[in-house]
Amino acid sequence: MLARLTGALRLCTQAAVFYYLLFFVLVVLVLYPTLMLLAASFFTGQPGAWGELTLAGYRELFETEGIGEIIVNSFIYASARTGISLMLALTFAWAVARGQVPGRGAMEILLPIPFFIPDLLTAISWVMIGNPQNGLINQLFFTYFGAREPVVNIYGWGGLIFHSVLSTTAFLYLLLVGFFYNMDPSYEEASTACGASQFLTTFKITLPMLLPAILGVSILSFIRALESFEDPYLFGTPGRVYVFANEIYRVLRHRHPPQYNAATGLAVVLMIITFVLVALQWKILGNRQFTTISAKAYQPRRIKPHPIVGWMIFALFIVYFMLAIVIPLTQICASSFFKVFGLYNPDHFTFDNWLKVLRDPRTMGGLRNTVIYSSLAAAGVIAIGGCIGYIRVRTRHWLGPTMELTAWLPWTLPGIVLGLALLWAWISLPQPFNLYGTAAIVVFGFIVNGLPLGTRTMQSAIMQVSKDLEECSMVHGASWLQTMARIVFPLLRIGIAGAFVIVFALSARSLTIPLLLYSYGTETLTIALLYYYEEGYRNITAVIAVIQLALVMGLLLLEKLTRPRSAE
Repeated sequence: MLARLTGALRLCTQAAVFYYLLFFVLVVLVLYPTLMLLAASFFTGQPGAWGELTLAGYRELFETEGIGEIIVNSFIYASARTGISLMLALTFAWAVARGQVPGRGAMEILLPIPFFIPDLLTAISWVMIGNPQNGLINQLFFTYFGAREPVVNIYGWGGLIFHSVLSTTAFLYLLLVGFFYNMDPSYEEASTACGASQFLTTFKITLPMLLPAILGVSILSFIRALESFEDPYLFGTPGRVYVFANEIYRVLRHRHPPQYNAATGLAVVLMIITFVLVALQWKILGNRQFTTISAKAYQPRRIKPHPIVGWMIFALFIVYFMLAIVIPLTQICASSFFKVFGLYNPDHFTFDNWLKVLRDPRTMGGLRNTVIYSSLAAAGVIAIGGCIGYIRVRTRHWLGPTMELTAWLPWTLPGIVLGLALLWAWISLPQPFNLYGTAAIVVFGFIVNGLPLGTRTMQSAIMQVSKDLEECSMVHGASWLQTMARIVFPLLRIGIAGAFVIVFALSARSLTIPLLLYSYGTETLTIALLYYYEEGYRNITAVIAVIQLALVMGLLLLEKLTRPRSAE
C-alpha cells in the first residue's frame, strides 16, 4: 500500500513538473515577445538598443499627420471587406445547406477551394491582370481598341476591396455552412405552417436564429481584415491607401533610418484593438449551446426558391469562382511559360523561366527552407498543442485553462505585429540566446503563429478518444507511456495529420512572419516571391507562385489520399 502511494505521489510530482515546464515554454514563445513589444513602445531605441524611457513615441504617433486617416482607412477597409464577404458567404451557405438551387453539388465541392489557395498568389495574379502600366486587360485595350489611357486600375480602394472579398468569402462560407446544416428545421416548418412565405421565414426565423454565429464570424472576419498585409501592400500601397499593416511595414522598410518607435506604437494600438475584438467574439460565441441544435434526428429542410432566384445564385457562384480561382490561376500559370509578360503568342512560349528558377539559389534555397521550417513548426505545434489539449481534456489542473488561453493569445497578434514582437524579443538577448539572423527565430515565429489552430485541432482530436480506453489499458498492466504509444497515438493519427497539414500550410504561405525575421540564407519561398515581384520580374514571379501553389495543394492531396477510408 505504501509503495503504491509513493508511486502515485512520484507520478503526480513528475506530472506537475512537466506542466510547469510546458507553461514555461509557452511563456518564452508567446508571452515574452508580447511583453517585450509592449515595453519597447515606451522606449526611443531600436531592437537591441532600448534608448530612453519615454511616452514621446505615443504622443508623436497621434500627433503625426495622417494617423487619423490610417485608423479610418483600416476600419473602412475591414467593414467593407467583412460586409460584402458576409453577404456572399451567407448566400452560398444557405444555397448549399438549405436551398434547392441549380449546381448545389458543384457549389458544395468547389466553394472551399479558394480558402486553401495562398492569398499572395492570387493577389499578385490580379496585379498582373489589372495594373495600369502593363496589366493584361489594359494591354488588350491598348492593342486591339486603340486606348491611350489605362482602362482598368487595380491599385487603390477598388482593387483592395475586390480581391480581399474574393479571398475572404470562402473562409466565411466554411465557418457558416455548418450552422445552416445543424439548425433544427422544425422552427422553419412551424413558420411555414402558420402561413409565412419562404422569403419571410428565411429573414424572420432562419437568420435571427443564426444571429449569434453570424455576429461571431463577422467579428472574426473584421479581425482578419485588420491583420491583413498582402492585400493592403499589393493593392493599397501603390494607390496610396494606408492601413495599419502596410503603414507598419512602410515605416520600417521605406524610411531611413527605420522608425521603430512609430512602428511599435502602431503595432501596440493594433494589438489592443484586435484583443478587444477577440474578447468580444469569445463573449458572443464562447461555449454557448445554441438552441438551433437539438437531439432529434432530422434532415435539413430544403427550400426551393423561385427559379429565377435559384439561377441567379448559381450565376453568382460561377462569377465568384471564375474571379477567385479560374482567372488568377490561369493567368499565373500561363505567365510562367512565356518570354514576355502579357504577350501570349505561341512564338514566345518557353521553359526558360522555369529553368532560371530551378537554377536560382535564392528560390531553391527558399523552397528548401520553407519545407524544413514548415515541417519543424508543424511538429512543434503538434507536440505543444497535443500536450496542452491532453492536460485540458484529461486533467483538472489549473494550468490547463491558463495554457489554453495563452496558446490562443497569438490570435490577437497580426502577423506583422508578431514578427516585430519576435524581433524585439530575441535580438535583445545576449549570446548564445540571441537568435536574430538564424533559422530558429523563423521557426519559432511559425510555431507561435500556428499554435491557436493547431492546439484547437489536437484538443478536438483528444476529446474524441474515450478515457475508458486508457484506463482499460492501464488496468491490464500497461504503463502510461505504453498506453500513449499503443492506444492513444494510433487513434489520434488522423487528428495529428490534420493539424500537421493546417500548420504546414499556414507556415508555407506566410509572408508577414519571415518578412521582418529573415536574413541571408534563411529566406522562405514567399520572401523570394516578393523579392522578384518588387524587382519587376513578373514571369519569374509567376513560376515561384506556381511552385508555392503546388507545394500547398500537393500536401493537401497527400493528406487526403493517405487518410483512412473510415475517416472520410
